[in-house]
Amino acid sequence: MPTEAVRHPSLSLIRPRLITALEVRPLSLGLVVAPAGAGKTTLLAQYAGGCAGSMAWLRIVPSDADPSGLADRLDTTLPGGGGLLVVDDLHLIEGSPGESVLLDRALALTRAGVRVLIGTRRAPALVLARHEFSDSVVIDAEQLRFRTWEVERLLRDVYREPLPADDVAALTRRLGGWAAGLKLYHLSTRGQPMPERRRAVASLAMRSALSRDYLTRTVLAELTPSLRRFLVRTCVFEVLTAERCDRLLGGDDGQAALEELERRQAFTVTHDGGRSFAYHEVLRAHLTAALVEDVGEAAARAWQARAGRLLAEEGAALEAARCFARAQLWPEVHRLLDVAGAAAAVPSLDEWSDLLPAWFIAEDPWLVLADAQHRLHEGQLARAVPLLRRAEEMFGGGAGAARCRALRADMTAWLPDGPHWRGHWSGWLRTASRRHPMVVVGEAERLTGAEETLVRAGALLLSGHAAEAVRVLDRAVTPADTGLVGLGCRLLRAAAAVAGGDPEAPAAVAAVGLDADRASLPWLARLARAVPALSGADADLKEAVAVVEECDRLGDRWGALLAGGCAALARSLRGGPEPEEAARLLDRAREVDTGVLAAWAQSLLALAAARARLPDADVEVRRAESTARAAGVAGARVLALAAGVPAGPGRAAALSAVHAAAEQAGLPRAAVAAWLAPDLRAAPAPNSAPLTVRCFGGFRICLHGEPLNWSSLRPRARAVARILAMHAGPVHRDRLLDALWPDTDPGTATRTLHVALSSLRRFLDTHLPAGAGETLLHRDGDAYLLALPADAWCDVREFRQAVERASRHGPTSDPRVLDDLRVAVTAYAGELLPEDGPAEWVVAERETLRRQAADAAARLAEAALSGVGGAAPELAVAMAARCVEIDPCHDAGWRLLIAAHDRAGNVAAAEQARRRYADVLVSLGLDPSLATGTPPGAPVTVDRRIPLPRSPRTESAQARTSNAPPA
Repeated sequence: MPTEAVRHPSLSLIRPRLITALEVRPLSLGLVVAPAGAGKTTLLAQYAGGCAGSMAWLRIVPSDADPSGLADRLDTTLPGGGGLLVVDDLHLIEGSPGESVLLDRALALTRAGVRVLIGTRRAPALVLARHEFSDSVVIDAEQLRFRTWEVERLLRDVYREPLPADDVAALTRRLGGWAAGLKLYHLSTRGQPMPERRRAVASLAMRSALSRDYLTRTVLAELTPSLRRFLVRTCVFEVLTAERCDRLLGGDDGQAALEELERRQAFTVTHDGGRSFAYHEVLRAHLTAALVEDVGEAAARAWQARAGRLLAEEGAALEAARCFARAQLWPEVHRLLDVAGAAAAVPSLDEWSDLLPAWFIAEDPWLVLADAQHRLHEGQLARAVPLLRRAEEMFGGGAGAARCRALRADMTAWLPDGPHWRGHWSGWLRTASRRHPMVVVGEAERLTGAEETLVRAGALLLSGHAAEAVRVLDRAVTPADTGLVGLGCRLLRAAAAVAGGDPEAPAAVAAVGLDADRASLPWLARLARAVPALSGADADLKEAVAVVEECDRLGDRWGALLAGGCAALARSLRGGPEPEEAARLLDRAREVDTGVLAAWAQSLLALAAARARLPDADVEVRRAESTARAAGVAGARVLALAAGVPAGPGRAAALSAVHAAAEQAGLPRAAVAAWLAPDLRAAPAPNSAPLTVRCFGGFRICLHGEPLNWSSLRPRARAVARILAMHAGPVHRDRLLDALWPDTDPGTATRTLHVALSSLRRFLDTHLPAGAGETLLHRDGDAYLLALPADAWCDVREFRQAVERASRHGPTSDPRVLDDLRVAVTAYAGELLPEDGPAEWVVAERETLRRQAADAAARLAEAALSGVGGAAPELAVAMAARCVEIDPCHDAGWRLLIAAHDRAGNVAAAEQARRRYADVLVSLGLDPSLATGTPPGAPVTVDRRIPLPRSPRTESAQARTSNAPPA
């Protein structure tokens, strides 16, 4: 079947966001509607080039208005079922019988399974009127417009003549992202040195000679003299309404003229159904020059001033000021900038840089503030803060100075060693980036609305709690959010979707990038380009690297860190990253003073070192685990633990610790499996039961690895659940009453308990499989318990049973005892129910279990140091370190740690352990000379105790240093 040739440009940039958006559904058309030179044919050709199956390309010519000739061409061009028909230049037969015939055939084709795409300058009236095409996909001029990052890629990758970032932004702004204008710029500067190409960009601000002939030939030549005069005279307005045009021109046909220009796609668009219109930036530049040619320089300035006065009367201060700037009436510009500033309408520098001389921008405080905001939007914080300080001094006081002061306080906090400032939601995020992000999660309730959502979700992601962050975002994020906070929430949600492999995620990320571009937030638009790298696709990883390079050129240090982090994290799930990449990421994190991201980078470096089998891999792993613990980043600690799983003795215990820490941190199991060595990825998690209950390190009940969300349950009902889980057995009603309602009369307390139990049962019924709530929360006389099914797992129950078996089986040399001690240490993932603080009902039990866990770790360290079971000194080091981590006042644990380092030949580590042991002794009021350790080879037993003096200050510590084996 013959097919007309596809007119595919030899040099074009593939834009995935447009190709994805053009995907048509059954019984619908794909329409690309835009003015001349917008890139319609290029997009259609790119889409067609990537489609499988048969394809036909039909380019409309004026003679196709005759339906008979068009029918013959269609019969020889149509593709088969499942194929694609592309119709280009449909506007050439607008309103003709041929157009009607073609659209009728298009509808029949879509019913037969053929996809139909149409390129045209004007939306066909027949399509708009027919309900069969109500689901048609439309790509308009705004979507076709090249964004700054696309222009940068076009110049760099396609034309092979890149420009600096500032010039790319200026070129995009002055050409309005117009595809033909970019092509004309390239043709006129091809092969020229960089200074000449940069001068050509600067000259576009004064007169777009590149596009003059093109516009005259393709747009203005089609207009009547009256419409052309209307265009030239009204180009002084940035936003056109019928009322404005009529007042300026003294007529009454403004609405009809604007609608006709919009219908003809004469670079005129409306976004509100015809109430207001705008001319394309390229057309306005051409018309402004034409106005001077028509009436002369002096009369053109007077005309701009006339428009400025009309706009000032209307209250459009900033637009009026720009008219006066073109008229070179500088006092009026200053006055109107003050008026706009008093109304909190700070100008955007992009709208002024081409209008005003540098001396004027430098002497007006509002424009200095605009320059500072421009730097902030580019991510250039270090360059913005001095400008804010200068603008504040120029204002001298009042609202302008206050605005500068507040903005400077918000932004200074993001600089290295900046102050800890929480006067703004961004200050909370900055605090979360420094250390212990989960603390910020708990405190974020002081904020409200979308700001709370962004801070809470951001802090959760920094910690590694991806699933909980998604739940927080899902409750609040909507696609209509286009402010900075809303865009931030949408980008975080889209990033999580990309990492989770959601096929809809790329479109969501692209939408955020486009909205960020419209909102003049280039730093956020750049970040949106890097987020797809989380998928691990080669093209997306390459784009993230390009974003990092672009951020480096612009001085956007945070952008470079986050973009590089997306790429490195994705590579960590697929066999990477390289040590050099991880080390550079760590340097970037340290440069901006973010302890949390530095912890992640340190763990990525440890993983890279382990995978590359570098000699110092063990050192990097220990450093990463310590850094993550100090910064309070649970997810980074899991990554470090996964990187450090040994190949020899202790492998099973280390793997168990990784899985336990991962569940506690809320990390996806797929991520943990990807970080482990290939031979460990198939190993089941030790607590892979469908229902798990955790009390150590924080209360959590998980169903198939996903934690239940307790936010809908009242605090007392949640406390009942924690008490029952803590005891892992029957709890008498009186004990619950004494713990939770000690000062309430018995009758009221009992009724309140019943209400709490009832709501807890309903909650479990809602969140667990049918009937599980009634079965799980069980009553036994006057006692209640969580009756876990046989296939459930509870850390407290596992811990207690293991400790009991270890005490019953006899000496540590018994392999069964070693196994039980390992189970106990693995189950103990942190102190018991830390969220309940010093509540009386938990303190005693918490201390008992802490002591038992520390003793178990010490016994394992002693056994390893004695060579029981062929264990190596490294295992003794790990278990002794775990002992003193659990209980810093454990005397035997410190001595075992020193001895294990000595036995392993690590003199520096042994000395560091002695110093830390001495610090503990000093804090307890004891002689630090006791921290001499134990000579290598000497026996070390867990019966050794720190001889604490009897004083109120050390009484509780004395109780915690009893190291006798548990009864």
